[in-house]
Amino acid sequence: MKIYLLLPLLCVLFLFSGHSIAQDEGKHVPGELIIQLQRNMTIEDFVQDDNSVMISPVKCLVPRMNIWLISFQEGQRTDQEVLMDVQHAKGVLAVQFNHYIGLRENIPDDTRFEDQWALKNTQQSGGVTDADIDAPDAWDIITGGLSASGDTIVVAIVDDGFDLTHEDLNFWKNYHEIPGNGIDDDTNGYIDDYDGWNSRFSNGNITSQDHGTHVTGIAGAVGNNGKGVSGVNWGIKILPVLGSSTVEAPVVEAYGYIYEIRSTYDETNGEKGAFVVATNASFGVNMGQPEDYPIWGSMYDSLGQIGILSAGATANANWNIDEVGDIPTAFPSEYLISVTNTTQYDVKNSSAGYGMETIDLGAPGTGVLSTRWFNNYGLKTGTSMAAPHVSGAVALIMAAGDLGFINAYKENPSELSLLVRDYIFTGVDELPDLEGITVTGGRLNVYNPVFFMSQASLEINPDNFSLSLMQNKQDSSIFGISNIGPVDMIYEIDPSSLPYWIDIDPDSGNLLPNETDSLHIIYDPSSLNPGAYSSNIRMTSLKGEEYFVEIELQVLPVSIIEEGRDSQDLLSCYPVPFSNTLNIQVSNFDYQHISIYIYDLKGKVITQLYNGLQKAEKLSLTWDGSDIHGKDLPNGVYICRLLTGSGSVSKKVILDR
Repeated sequence: MKIYLLLPLLCVLFLFSGHSIAQDEGKHVPGELIIQLQRNMTIEDFVQDDNSVMISPVKCLVPRMNIWLISFQEGQRTDQEVLMDVQHAKGVLAVQFNHYIGLRENIPDDTRFEDQWALKNTQQSGGVTDADIDAPDAWDIITGGLSASGDTIVVAIVDDGFDLTHEDLNFWKNYHEIPGNGIDDDTNGYIDDYDGWNSRFSNGNITSQDHGTHVTGIAGAVGNNGKGVSGVNWGIKILPVLGSSTVEAPVVEAYGYIYEIRSTYDETNGEKGAFVVATNASFGVNMGQPEDYPIWGSMYDSLGQIGILSAGATANANWNIDEVGDIPTAFPSEYLISVTNTTQYDVKNSSAGYGMETIDLGAPGTGVLSTRWFNNYGLKTGTSMAAPHVSGAVALIMAAGDLGFINAYKENPSELSLLVRDYIFTGVDELPDLEGITVTGGRLNVYNPVFFMSQASLEINPDNFSLSLMQNKQDSSIFGISNIGPVDMIYEIDPSSLPYWIDIDPDSGNLLPNETDSLHIIYDPSSLNPGAYSSNIRMTSLKGEEYFVEIELQVLPVSIIEEGRDSQDLLSCYPVPFSNTLNIQVSNFDYQHISIYIYDLKGKVITQLYNGLQKAEKLSLTWDGSDIHGKDLPNGVYICRLLTGSGSVSKKVILDR
């Protein structure tokens, strides 16, 4: 969880295509507020009820969330006093100023790169070999484009403009909208949003700018097409949202549009909308404090709840964001990944923000080659260039998920999107220059999380059991479930897969990396007729992976072990006590299947020593006094139990090292 210090807002810096446009210290749009009303409160009722100031609605920014831009009459009272009055008005969930914001970009001062060092660094720009995100290695696994269930993966870029005709970019289109007819054809609340949305002017007119075009190419320029450059993800579509203006309201509206587009996709089962999995913001407010931007900050949580991760570029200044603040990268949302700028030498750019609690990781952002407007290519430097490496990586990881993962993601988008984020954090390349000044201490490596996603994360051992039981005898088995993945993993037993004669304890759990749980299968054949029974116990992980434990049970009628023979002669254990090795011997008898367990005095299964057919005249084996995980047990009394098809024999053994 990110934390932040509440300090005064000092300044806002705007950088558009290399030109600085400075706003006055701590400024917001005079006479404007952004408010979020309760669902049952109309804007008309709010304006009528609030008599303390003269308020007028300007526009609805996010219809689904009842978020509005309003104006008020200035002069008689300070803006802060108006803000406080509105904050306590009936029906208001949140209110804030409409702040000025700016793009994040530094004009590069180095010569043109011949290659994209950020994707594969071979010192072509005088850097350090492998100071890159290992993109070619990830592309050996997946190049992106579609999910396992056939969804077209989309990244929403919120920026200043886009060259929609660029030869190397693949933009999403809303084919349910007829462009230019002035009608909301698909009834999503946005008129003529065929190409995307322009939240500056609340229309579908996407104008061309260099900054947004460059950012777009980093995340998703078409790869392997014989021209230009390659994005982190070769085959995604880009949803262009023109929302990074000099004020804040269009940003809120931009994220609201993205929320609507993804929600529509989910609600229509993909018939309308877009499968947006990530957003990118390469703009912000220097030294901004999250408490002053509650609505903007809450948008990242809202997007996260429907499965969208967001990447944000931090300040282009060597500031500790933990101390001075920044918008958006000081927001504490779990679904926002805050990114700083690293160079081809694998160090933080000297003009980039940092923060041990606020800035999650670094990504290449210095002298990055990408698409430029007017169908060109060129270099740019800034945290603006670092963030889209991360948003493109999110899309590539999503493409690497199998069908089980995608189905689980659609059922539980908030949890599964955080799993993708954790894969990114766990998979970074650790850099000394980022250690102690970022959350992860590393720079993005896209191969590692793609590999994590493509591999199974749980291991079951053993995954099958075969045993015989009399009708009046209960028994149990144990098996281990291990997390072999890099992050915590939740698992659970599907209750519908359990027959009534089986119970499992525990039936769910959360495993740390390299951790193992012992699951106890309890068999109760008392209600079963003699005969053969089988079952497949189904388990699922958080990623939606399926695992099965096969059970074969032979139910025998009640009988004695062997008429005329002392059952105790069947099992012998020596020496008693034992220090290092217990010898166990089972005599031959007329039964096909046997099992041997070690229990503690509370009846808990410690380990299973044998489960199968006895083919020799005598079965001999040893026990070293450890549990199923190989961990040495404490000294004490234990029970060695022989289970046959018709009964059981137990012997006490004493461990005394």
